[in-house]
Amino acid sequence: MKTQRTAQFLFVFTLLLSACARQTQPVLPTATLPPSAPTSALPTETPTDIPTAIPTEPLASADPTLFGALAKSEINPLAGKIHEAIFIKVMDSFVASEDIIEYQIVASEVFPASDGTFIAEIYYNVRTTDPAWLADGGVQADDDWIQNKCNRFDFVNTETEFQLRNRRTCN
Repeated sequence: MKTQRTAQFLFVFTLLLSACARQTQPVLPTATLPPSAPTSALPTETPTDIPTAIPTEPLASADPTLFGALAKSEINPLAGKIHEAIFIKVMDSFVASEDIIEYQIVASEVFPASDGTFIAEIYYNVRTTDPAWLADGGVQADDDWIQNKCNRFDFVNTETEFQLRNRRTCN
């Protein structure tokens, strides 16, 4: 019986060694292209009017208290800094529409308000030639930068989206 177990052990051991000695071919990833998005026709006329006030909402919205929003499908609800993602979306639209040249987020935080809601504070610098951006705070610096701006928003969580509402200057 002892010889039979030894033979079985050697057989299994040899089988395992031979299985480990074989080289496997690496699986190469196949490239997949995302579906092409439909393109829209470019406008034939270039707008000539230049806004003189700070735009408060880049999206066509009937709600004047809404600064910006992100659909919950656009962002992981467990991700941090959702308020910054909304702010970036809005500020990027200002850059795209040439209302500002560029911006930098310096710091941000979300904290609870006394009524159980949340407040988002965002400290940032903005580079623009429009002096209206100085109206709600900030310090004019060289190269068209306005530094140390701070806006406070109500940070709202609805069933379908996260929102920044009621833009105001920090205290």
